[in-house]
Amino acid sequence: MTDAEASSAGALDELDGRGVVFCAILLVGWITFSPFADLASPETLELAEGRDVQLYAAFGLMAAASFFYVWRTDRQALASLATPTNLALAAWIGVTLVTSQEISNSLKRVVMLACVGTCCLSLFLLPRGRDDLAKLLSIVALIIVGLSYFGLIFLPHFTIHQATDIGEPQLAGDWRGVFGHKNIASAIFSMLTFIGIFVLRAGRTVEGWTIFVLSLLFVLCSGGKSSTAICLTTIILSFLAERTRNVVLWSIIVFSPLALLNFFGIGSILFPQIGAIAGSLPLDASFTGRTDIWTFAIPKAGETPIFGHGLGAFWNTAALRFGGEDTTIWAGNAAHAHNGYLDTVLAMGLPGLALAFAALIVQPARDIRSVCRRGDEPAVSLLFLQIWMFSLYLNSLESFLFERANPSWIGLLFALFGIRYLAEFKIRR
Repeated sequence: MTDAEASSAGALDELDGRGVVFCAILLVGWITFSPFADLASPETLELAEGRDVQLYAAFGLMAAASFFYVWRTDRQALASLATPTNLALAAWIGVTLVTSQEISNSLKRVVMLACVGTCCLSLFLLPRGRDDLAKLLSIVALIIVGLSYFGLIFLPHFTIHQATDIGEPQLAGDWRGVFGHKNIASAIFSMLTFIGIFVLRAGRTVEGWTIFVLSLLFVLCSGGKSSTAICLTTIILSFLAERTRNVVLWSIIVFSPLALLNFFGIGSILFPQIGAIAGSLPLDASFTGRTDIWTFAIPKAGETPIFGHGLGAFWNTAALRFGGEDTTIWAGNAAHAHNGYLDTVLAMGLPGLALAFAALIVQPARDIRSVCRRGDEPAVSLLFLQIWMFSLYLNSLESFLFERANPSWIGLLFALFGIRYLAEFKIRR
């Protein structure tokens, strides 16, 4: 998609193939192979390890296909990803693999991360230009929106949380669409809302309004309070940030929600004084029970502060669930820490958090500021800015950083790589 190198493969059939791979990556990554899941089935309570062979195979094949296309046409763009920050983070992931407490689990995570990462670094390069990007994103978004609303009408038992759900019957009535949980649905539909704005600004008026309105309605009806508040906040702040040239004011606009969420969230556990302040505010000081999980997880992170436990080597493991006294604490059965930054420390230690901060926050901020200063591609840059901001904020209350093929992680990677390419190259129309 960039003009980094002249394309030597301009045949229509190859370009069509690129579009097919683009749509396949996002549809498989976001919908997965388990749409319309039956949450009344006892299988939903089983440990997930070892039951996703299809997903590994699919991402392996899509990684090979996507890399084949972009290696032939955009090698210079791929080279722009080899920043010192990215290389250091990749090297540290390799170190924590060797030191992992569950090497087999961590190895599978790293393999999947590599496959998903290859797919996502190819996404922005596969379309033929900005207009093609808008067309392909509208196709993906309309398929997900269409399937989800079809399910609401004709398959409500499989698209709306029910009182018969084994895991969380208290979520009855919340929309989840093709996704397995309302939190995933609300996060992805928030990203689809941003895609709707981009498609609309790209000149595809009917598709843009359809995606935007139906996606935003879905977010509101999903019951995902965190995603709903963060989605609306992101839309407002991103439009302000887009028009702000002063770097200090821009940083305040973009990073204040991230700082406040973690200050009153994790900070309330680390510092009792902050907890007292949070308790006096008109909000749920427990963050819907998250403080119990943070209280449980923070000491565990302190046990291995340098290397961490390893990717996939803490939550959802037999050692955690059945291996000690901590299993009497319900938080030990949580799927994750409900804070992506805390989970990064649990997986890769404090050095891993520092490198992740540099690669996922500092470097993209510098790149997006560079793009905005040039005034290049305002519609595309706003899309990536919104997905990036939303993901950073949401990871203060949810957790999907470095989470294999997590749909929200795929969306964030798409934005991160897109921001890097925009900062280095102009794109074709």
